[in-house]
Amino acid sequence: MGGYYDIDDILAESVEVPCRFNYDVPGLGYLEGAPGKQISKNSKVLLPIWLARILAIIGGSDDDDDGNENITNQMNTSMNESMISNSLVLPFIELLTPKFITNKIINAIKASPESLDLHAINSYFIEVWSKWINLFADKNLSLILQDLILKRSIEISNFASNIMTSVYSNNQFDHTAKNDFFAENAADDDAEYDVGNVNNNINNPFILTMDEYEKKVYRKTHNSYKDTKAWLYK
Repeated sequence: MGGYYDIDDILAESVEVPCRFNYDVPGLGYLEGAPGKQISKNSKVLLPIWLARILAIIGGSDDDDDGNENITNQMNTSMNESMISNSLVLPFIELLTPKFITNKIINAIKASPESLDLHAINSYFIEVWSKWINLFADKNLSLILQDLILKRSIEISNFASNIMTSVYSNNQFDHTAKNDFFAENAADDDAEYDVGNVNNNINNPFILTMDEYEKKVYRKTHNSYKDTKAWLYK
């Protein structure tokens, strides 16, 4: 989602995922807390996404010459082609299902995405899910994430639209304009524009469950609503 210099994208790339080595690799024992030793086949370790992605593409071989040729060839292929390749050469590692994509979390998203605490699971939940989906071209997970973003975006928009406190706290508008605004929305049963209700919405626990991507969306949406109200009443 972010660019090369996006700090949030860099931090999302550093999220660790579980991996299993398909080969004995000399000198990597420090990944298991054993410096100077080899890492054994079937060893499970946590690696950042940016590194795991590369090792999951590049394959090894028992034959050094063939291995070098395979590495060169596979580095020139795309991620998706490498992941679904039927080649007999295994990649250096196998990616295992991380904690943030368990069946429990998937079922919770399907049941009620608005009640899920994304920040507690991972502060870069949506970014990391997107990266994982791109690794495997997983259409089912993509649809689940799409549904989560859509439903939670509605909640974010609802909270971001309650900007009466911020709009009127600095006395930019006179009381007549403020009263007119309340009168215009008095017929709307769902509208809660009194200051007390606005404060309650701002302090709603849902705000605390947003991940970093959603916080960006909230800030931009809130500023958009605020600028619109300011333009209407200037």
